[in-house]
Amino acid sequence: MSTPDKETYALPEWMRPWEQFWYAPADPALLGLIRISCGLIIVYTMFVYSFRLQEFQGQYGWHDLELQRERLEEAPVTTGPLVQWNEAGPLPTPKNDTQRTYVRAYRKKFGTAPPPPYPTSAEQGAYLDAFRLKHGVDLRVNGIVPSDEEWKRVYADEYTSRMRQPPPAYPESFEEAKEINDYIMRMGPDPRRLYAKGMSLFSIWFHVTDPTAMAIVHGLIIAVAVCFTIGFCTRISSALLWFASLCYIHRNPTVLFGVDTMMTILLFYLMMGPCAACYSVDRWIAQWWASAKAHVVAWWYGLLGQPGPQNLAPPDPVPDDPEPTISANVVIRLLQIHVCIIYFYAGVSKLQGQSWWNGTAIWQTLGNYEFAPMQFDLYLTFLKFLGSNQLVYDGFMTFGGLFTLAFEIGYAFLIWRPSLRWLFLAAAILLHGGIGLFMGLKTFSLMMLVLNMAFLRKEEVVWLMSVPTSLFSGGPAAATTQQTAPPAPAAPLPAAGVKAT
Repeated sequence: MSTPDKETYALPEWMRPWEQFWYAPADPALLGLIRISCGLIIVYTMFVYSFRLQEFQGQYGWHDLELQRERLEEAPVTTGPLVQWNEAGPLPTPKNDTQRTYVRAYRKKFGTAPPPPYPTSAEQGAYLDAFRLKHGVDLRVNGIVPSDEEWKRVYADEYTSRMRQPPPAYPESFEEAKEINDYIMRMGPDPRRLYAKGMSLFSIWFHVTDPTAMAIVHGLIIAVAVCFTIGFCTRISSALLWFASLCYIHRNPTVLFGVDTMMTILLFYLMMGPCAACYSVDRWIAQWWASAKAHVVAWWYGLLGQPGPQNLAPPDPVPDDPEPTISANVVIRLLQIHVCIIYFYAGVSKLQGQSWWNGTAIWQTLGNYEFAPMQFDLYLTFLKFLGSNQLVYDGFMTFGGLFTLAFEIGYAFLIWRPSLRWLFLAAAILLHGGIGLFMGLKTFSLMMLVLNMAFLRKEEVVWLMSVPTSLFSGGPAAATTQQTAPPAPAAPLPAAGVKAT
């Protein structure tokens, strides 16, 4: 996407802040840093998968392939009404004294009007009243009509006892009743109340099941992840890696965790943006080709014994620093907004749990044997210290709970303020550092910190990328190189919360 003149606006003046927010050209260096950071975590994750690939993705792994195929083919797809309504519909106005008497008696006994239809006999009315007294729900609420056949009454009674609601219909035969019951036992809901069965998912591991072939495909995916990390053939490798990550998730949802979700989100945005415009092999190749094209073409024609072309078009020049682009800004803004939504919903969902109101949520995290590092004596000593000091315990738990809620809920609104940006980024490091330390979710914490990189500025990106260079080169050389580097483009991405000029 080309970069238009920064003084050119398409919207009226009162909407220019919105236009600048989305369409001010941004430096793609930030996407390059995010690509490298995300790629390193993915390469590590895929490499760890290699040691237990058959357990994770194999035909007879933890999540059996036959079980997953059954889930895909028969998984219930439900849908509910947009408003509360009664499936039986409204009760028609009584047309005679018998119906009026029935409605009055029903109201007096149960406190509500009966669902339709009216009973056709006194015996049927007594049966319906006895059914409601036994099960606490009227047989007719799901639209079923009372039957005089004994086996259907037995079926309705057993169904309601098991499902806590009457059936939506009577089965046509005992074989159909058995099929319905088998599906309920396996999947949960009644198949007659479903919108559809099955899901449209694809995974290469549904088809590649031979251990040797799986190892080869997995190795190729790791190679794609390495290419993505170093920025080689990034347009292709980013799409392939995003597709491959979905294949792992679709094959084994049992191991799906936060890091897999965040990884897929990041890959989706990086696939759309110019993440290889900086810090990539693709850019290095483009720079090399700009200077070597004439020599390479002449060498090739000489190898074929033919004269070279006389009017060879020169390659497009590649500047030392990538030019800011609108596409980079759009992807960065989408990523920033997505991070805000993630934190906001994580915070407000915590308010639905009692543990975040009574102050025990942090302790349940610290004392969870599944995640917490209980194998370290120092950590156990820390827990004993908290448990034996009431004042320290109350203060630590209260501060930890309020800090988490304030950070996650306030992030979506306050991270855009330049004066608060670094405060929230530092809080993100503290929060996810604690999650990685006390819950053992190291890769998830690192991936969340990579998502927070979306709010970094160009100079901060340059500094972060210079750290490994200075470590390997000894420091002074990197600093000198940075001082003599060409100046940044004239129209960088506006800082969060600051209007572009």
